[in-house]
Amino acid sequence: MTTDHTPGAGKAFAAEWARLPEEYPAVNDAARDAAHDAAHRSPLQSPEQQPSDGSAVPAPAPRYGGAPAPATLSSGRIIAMVVAALLAFAAVVAVGVQWLWPAVGVGERHGEAEAGKGSWSVPYMPTGETHSTMIRGVWFTDKAVVKALPDGVHAYRPADGKELWTVRNPDGTKLCQASTDSTGDIAVFARGKGDDCSTFAAVDLASGKQLWEHTLDAEDHVVGAGDKIARSGDTVVVSAAGHRTSALRAGDGTLLWKETAELLGGKDCHGTLGTSSMGYTGGRRLVRLQSCWNEERDTVYDAVGVDPATGRAQWAYRLGEHGGEAKVLTTSPVVVNVPESRDMKQLRPVVLDDAGRLRTRLAGGPDTDRELLTTDGSPAANVQIKGDRIFVVAQDEETDATDNNKMVAWSLTDGQRLWEQRSRGYQQTFYAVASDTDDVLAYMAGNIHDPARLVRFDPATGRRTLVRRYPPTPRTAWIGADPLALISRGRLYLSAGFVSEKPGEAPRARQKALIVLPAS
Repeated sequence: MTTDHTPGAGKAFAAEWARLPEEYPAVNDAARDAAHDAAHRSPLQSPEQQPSDGSAVPAPAPRYGGAPAPATLSSGRIIAMVVAALLAFAAVVAVGVQWLWPAVGVGERHGEAEAGKGSWSVPYMPTGETHSTMIRGVWFTDKAVVKALPDGVHAYRPADGKELWTVRNPDGTKLCQASTDSTGDIAVFARGKGDDCSTFAAVDLASGKQLWEHTLDAEDHVVGAGDKIARSGDTVVVSAAGHRTSALRAGDGTLLWKETAELLGGKDCHGTLGTSSMGYTGGRRLVRLQSCWNEERDTVYDAVGVDPATGRAQWAYRLGEHGGEAKVLTTSPVVVNVPESRDMKQLRPVVLDDAGRLRTRLAGGPDTDRELLTTDGSPAANVQIKGDRIFVVAQDEETDATDNNKMVAWSLTDGQRLWEQRSRGYQQTFYAVASDTDDVLAYMAGNIHDPARLVRFDPATGRRTLVRRYPPTPRTAWIGADPLALISRGRLYLSAGFVSEKPGEAPRARQKALIVLPAS
């Protein structure tokens, strides 16, 4: 990281910040981390709200470390020091924030970064919706990071954000959904006009060429559970409101099957009727949540393992009275959350084996599933499987504020609750970081006073260690609430989550669609 372009006090400040990774290495040094937090506490935080690493915070040292108190400074020296400090602070305000994060504003080219920074961002594109839907389409190849944006699919060079290619939507349409799966370097997404999101397409991530396009036929009296893309291998199951769910071949867009009563066993069942969590979830296995009427005309709910090639059921697991609120968290193995109450949204996951039989029921606690997005056809972002353990970002039923949550670990073998680690402090929230390593990682969103962090959890004990600290939320780049966090080849990618838009107003210039930061 270079700072040659930063003059005066700003340069000194930049150099000091550049040393932070060395001063706070990724080791079990909770005491030093906690001491730093205490020294940089937000005025809105109380001592007990400080971020904790799961270990005792050391008692404060004697005021002067046991040494004699320093000599009293003369008034002249005090005035000189205050003036110098104010001048340095002014210089930092003038240029420091620009150094902390590259400022890529609305109207600038995508991926623009300042030389030598190693960080870059992509401007946010308005969707025209008051509350935009999170689109989790972020994919990686050997040479690019590819992002689904409202106007199309864009590829960038990871090192500096240079735009490599773009597949743009036809005029008048916007990209409205995308799969997280890019098996074979093929990404599938949906686009449409207005509320319609029924045209699906695929792009070759290596070449940047669109491979195919398929528009679902409009059918009367078909109620969908929203716009979903559930991919399992070379099969992609697509659904949109008012259209019959269909399965396409990811490689060429060939229609494989449509969801019909006959396919559902001839029963009065619906795979995409009900709550937004109903329907298909992709991954290593294809799982369908469905509702059916039995002989007594009562509604029953099942999780069904589906053959991707034919759409036929391979097994079914009865979900119980509140199965309409169920969510598929992962499909490798299949983990389904089945609340005990319709209103409380408790986290009560069950783990199924390859034949759809109950393998184990995870021990319950005061947890809710509010942190778990499962409405787009892909497994939940805040759930990770590492070996024989499952790690879930959750909230307490009552005690957690909206800006705090926790990481919870269970054993998949016996369902035992292993540990939980709570986030603390003003707007300090965990977001699970997707990576292809065995590390259990989370991004902790910061605020205008306190730094954001990349942290690692010990899978066995939950002990938290610092990997990297980032500047407090700058005024030039902001990713918004509930970002999607991923790591690829030593870089942290933050993709925008839910962004509130005011009709007729452009988003703030600091709002970004993608922010890229060093992760090691």
